[in-house]
Amino acid sequence: MAAVLVAVVAWDGWAGAARWLGFACVPVAAYAWSADAPLLWQATALVLTMLYLLFAGVRVAFVLTLSGLLGVVFWLPSPMLRVLAERSWSAVHTFELSAIPMFVLMGALLVKSEASGDMFAAMRALMGRVRGGFAFASIGAAGIFAAVSGSSLATAATLGRVAGPQMLDHGYDVRLAYGVLAAGGTLGIMIPPSIAMIVYGSLAGVPVTQLFMAGIVPGVVLMGLFALVVWVWLLVCPQAAPPARAYTWREKFDSLKGVIPFMALMACVLGALYFGVATPTEAGAVGALAALGLCHWRRTLDWRALVESLEETALVTSFLLLIAVGAAQMGYVVDYLGVPGQLVAHIRGQGLSGGELLAWVVVVYLVLGMFIEPISMVLMTMPVMLPLIQAVGWDPLWFGIVLVLLVEVGLITAPVGMILFVLEGVAKGRAQLKDISVGALPFVVVMLAAVALFYWVPGLVTGLPNLMVAT
Repeated sequence: MAAVLVAVVAWDGWAGAARWLGFACVPVAAYAWSADAPLLWQATALVLTMLYLLFAGVRVAFVLTLSGLLGVVFWLPSPMLRVLAERSWSAVHTFELSAIPMFVLMGALLVKSEASGDMFAAMRALMGRVRGGFAFASIGAAGIFAAVSGSSLATAATLGRVAGPQMLDHGYDVRLAYGVLAAGGTLGIMIPPSIAMIVYGSLAGVPVTQLFMAGIVPGVVLMGLFALVVWVWLLVCPQAAPPARAYTWREKFDSLKGVIPFMALMACVLGALYFGVATPTEAGAVGALAALGLCHWRRTLDWRALVESLEETALVTSFLLLIAVGAAQMGYVVDYLGVPGQLVAHIRGQGLSGGELLAWVVVVYLVLGMFIEPISMVLMTMPVMLPLIQAVGWDPLWFGIVLVLLVEVGLITAPVGMILFVLEGVAKGRAQLKDISVGALPFVVVMLAAVALFYWVPGLVTGLPNLMVAT
């Protein structure tokens, strides 16, 4: 602590050091006060400290690390720093996480390829004269791009640049246009490959290949529900989208060249996984190589763009691993205090049904999604959620897909839905955050309805993975 204080004085002067010291006194006092308090007060101090640090703008990785470190210092009988180091190392030293940089690189290269414009044009031509064809095309294009990118933010940003201006130029209502793009962007972490699924699989011990297969049918179901929202929207408010022009069969056939590269890339990645030819890491490497070839074929990749893609891969991967380390340190304190066991015992004592428990889980993730980004939510909540789902007998494979769906909802829920901010940024003043948020609300409703659907019909999630295992 003395070394940190000296560094702060050197960096920001005595006045700055005083401000930082005052800021740090609040969580330190909370932990010190609750050192001998019952578990409920310690858990309250932990949660309030995390919220305090998050609202102060501290990065999520450091919020988790500080929450765990303060617990080690004040709540444990003696500081076990060696255990913290071992937990931090084991959190990132897993083979499953090695797939992350490959899929991140593949998504970054696909953005550089600029092939999404051709793909959107193809989907638009296939929709023909259907009213709202641009909106339906956006959903289809989002599903295809999600199947090869693994990132919701990349999906939303790419289609926001391509489809958003075109819909506004053709007279689409701004709420419909950017609401459907926000919903389509969430498909990036549902339809495989998905970075969120890789992280969950490494924590829950569920094979990533099975998670990828489990996400296909729910992803298609979500696309259908999004299309249903657009259809109902246009029934109620037909002026939200102008009539579309018809396309000849020749135009439709010629436009398919924009979809073929994505379909080939998707076949390479998912085919290698499904037939057992490659592990997720190897399949990601195949996809990254194929994306590099696509960029070369389209002549959209120079040395600068390649370096930018590699830098993005390094930054995103490091960010995720730092969060994993912080979550491991906080999880150690949570496990030591016995919070998961106490929570499970409390829930059993309440006699909640499976549906009631799921409703509480949905509420928790809706609240967290308003303030915390997706991967952080997964890593932050798993130390408590994993014992809970084991105690109530939920299938970890099924819960993984439901968890990803709830995380998706957080991406388009105000006030801190990250996709909303991404779309506002790429709209360049043509769409306000308020309009995008309002436009996304009907899609939030159907996503929550999808959670209920998957609860009542779990075969929609587990059917395809079970078939894969059987064959």
